[in-house]
Amino acid sequence: MDTSLARILVKAKQLNKWVPVKYLNKHDIQRINLMQLEDEGLVLTTHHKDAGILLKLTLKGYHHFKNL
Repeated sequence: MDTSLARILVKAKQLNKWVPVKYLNKHDIQRINLMQLEDEGLVLTTHHKDAGILLKLTLKGYHHFKNL
């Protein structure tokens, strides 16, 4: 995962916020296999009718990416 993308997700986790995927397109979010990260227990995904797909790090994902 791109370090800037990981930093965004870590900061969002600290603030207890979800991040819309549409704002992460410039960080090559399309290249990352979200299903694989979700299966590994690193991220949560949900669908919002207005914002689209939302991402949030799990506690395991936070500890994995917080030192980047």
